[in-house]
Amino acid sequence: MTAKLGKWKMAAVAAIVFAAAAILALWRCAPVDKPQNDRHAHAEGGEAASVTKGGQISEVENNGKPKPRLATHRTKPGAKDSHDEPEEEEDDLSPADRKLADAIEKALDDEDLSAARELSAKALASASVEVRQSMVDTLGWFGSKALPELTPFLADPDEDVRDSAQNEWSSAVSDIEDDGERLGVVGLAMCVLKDEDVLESLSSEYIGVDEKLAVESLLKIIEGDGSAEGIAKAKETYEFVTGDEFVDRAAAEKWLAEEYEPAP
Repeated sequence: MTAKLGKWKMAAVAAIVFAAAAILALWRCAPVDKPQNDRHAHAEGGEAASVTKGGQISEVENNGKPKPRLATHRTKPGAKDSHDEPEEEEDDLSPADRKLADAIEKALDDEDLSAARELSAKALASASVEVRQSMVDTLGWFGSKALPELTPFLADPDEDVRDSAQNEWSSAVSDIEDDGERLGVVGLAMCVLKDEDVLESLSSEYIGVDEKLAVESLLKIIEGDGSAEGIAKAKETYEFVTGDEFVDRAAAEKWLAEEYEPAP
């Protein structure tokens, strides 16, 4: 009886070992869901960090904003792009504009902010609406870091390019939390703009911020060589902030010395 019991126990142990080995083998063979290596992997807090082709985190943070399809995009001969569209047989751009357009697209593909900044002046001077639109879209993708280069496009002669620039500009400015930095960018915009409604909207940025920051920013506009409309709006805003009509810098500095009270 004891011998039979021992044999039964050994058989039971062998069965358990065999089952465990089978389960382990199945677990090792089962497919594992690996995390996708997204180009824009989400960081903590829901923000996205841009990853370059080399897999390194770049300096560009655009909150996961997808890259735009540029107006000057052209499929290479014999190839199909990600949109699976046929190659365009003709190119309306001049050779110089095509070279510039390709450089803009490369800057976007490579997430190269320095290159985009260098190209912005050339694009601004281009007679091609498509090139200027592509530059606006590219600078807009880089967000607040490209605001100084995007700002001149707010006065583009083409209405569509101008509207696009204003949309990208407004979106980027809203991400700037520091009042001094934001007013610096707003001041640049007021120097190039002439539209009364847009200038009125921008002037509201000076309300409710530290008065010294507001006055110093407005002085740069007033004393600069920007548009007459922008200067006039800056003087009007100065009067609203200080309660005094603008006379000159000396009067403004006197007001700051005598009337200005730092925010608590």
